[in-house]
Amino acid sequence: MTNSSQDQLLEIYKLHAELADQVSQRREGANRLYVSLLSGFLVFLAALLRFGSGEVTTATLLLFSGIIGMAISGSWYIVIRSYRQLNKGKFATLHELEQKLDYPFFRREWEFLKQGRDRNLYWKLTVVETFLPIIFSLLFFSFLVIALCMFCNQ
Repeated sequence: MTNSSQDQLLEIYKLHAELADQVSQRREGANRLYVSLLSGFLVFLAALLRFGSGEVTTATLLLFSGIIGMAISGSWYIVIRSYRQLNKGKFATLHELEQKLDYPFFRREWEFLKQGRDRNLYWKLTVVETFLPIIFSLLFFSFLVIALCMFCNQ
């Protein structure tokens, strides 16, 4: 391979690595958005429950909050999975490009981290990220259960 084509390949590699990093930054921004949205929703719900919601009963408020909260949490989970799939494709491309370079940076890093199989060395970010939407979903599901119990006891 000529120096010119090697330089061009390195530039393509650097650009693709930067694009993969941008996807990770967008994913982080999406996570912040969902945490803020769900936290704000919980604060709003707590205020309504504390200070009254007019004609709406507590059971009705919990029922609709549970449905809305679970929908938002579910969409957040889907967004995380989508970003994971996108990054997986980007890193597969980077690994392919690395085979043509002198040193396979990402492949070696991944080997040192034992491909994420040893949690003492590395926790995959997607695994950690998916805990939060699941926890929020369980919280909002409990609102649904409480609301249904309240309706049954009326």
